[in-house]
Amino acid sequence: MSLIYLVLFLFLAHFSPFIIAALILGVFLSMLIEAPQNLFSKVMNSKLSAVLSHILVLGLVLYAAITFFPVVINEGRQLFSMLSSLTIPQEEALAQLPEWLVTFINDLNKNLSDFALGLMNQLLSSIPNLITSAIVLVVTTTAIGSLKTITKNNLWKLYPVNDREKGLKFIKDTYSQFERFVHGQFLAAIIVGSFIGLMSFIFRIPSAFFLGILAWITDFIPYLGVVISAVPLLMLAFTENGLIGLIIGIIILTAANQLEMWFLHPKIQSNALNLHWFVIIISILLFGELFSFLGILIALPTVVYFRNFWEYFVLKIK
Repeated sequence: MSLIYLVLFLFLAHFSPFIIAALILGVFLSMLIEAPQNLFSKVMNSKLSAVLSHILVLGLVLYAAITFFPVVINEGRQLFSMLSSLTIPQEEALAQLPEWLVTFINDLNKNLSDFALGLMNQLLSSIPNLITSAIVLVVTTTAIGSLKTITKNNLWKLYPVNDREKGLKFIKDTYSQFERFVHGQFLAAIIVGSFIGLMSFIFRIPSAFFLGILAWITDFIPYLGVVISAVPLLMLAFTENGLIGLIIGIIILTAANQLEMWFLHPKIQSNALNLHWFVIIISILLFGELFSFLGILIALPTVVYFRNFWEYFVLKIK
């Protein structure tokens, strides 16, 4: 039955990626709220710590979401204005250039136009799915508390009588490891977000606080989070400091990505999930290839689920 549940989940992930991604992100966000809540509960009432944690995390997420699009739109306008002011060589000047360079310029212009048009069409076609996913994400995050109680009380229905005790132990053990995974990601995200925010402040890139918060939030999407936060960071760096700012922004993002990929994520998650760092990297790359964006989210939970399944029901060592 446990293997059937895994296959069913992967089937739904393949054919309904937006909904499953929203559900997974909702669970991630609810567990993310629990991380500071556990810290606050050591010095204050549990109910007060829960309220404070919800306000803090959801407030920062809302701040990043509200700020992201105005920053990108405003910087995009400035960037377009800067690019449009560049003088394009006339035909006489182009004729003096090597043929391979003229071909490269023409191909680059065409490829950039095609890329921009394709990206715009893809975004427009994905708007209904994104709206649905956003609704599911909000509902999942707000309802996860009551859903936990309902699920816990009804887990026994997932297994027949003869396998019920081991099946319940398997589910609870896997879920606790998934919680450790999210809490480990919380720590890695704080370090990456602090690094990007601090470097942006040091090198005088505008909206350093926003960039740090955005990097912290998006870093819960392993390896891809840095790419998402790269868009406003590079735009702000370029429009403020020109080509030098763009180079500095690329260096900051590259350093943050390498810090996460080769140190933070493997070290923290390998300890949290008891998986070798190489297995973590390969599983994320493989699931990303198979399931695209959703695969990055479900890679490690799926690997842990299958590993526990093998230990519980095949090797029978637990």
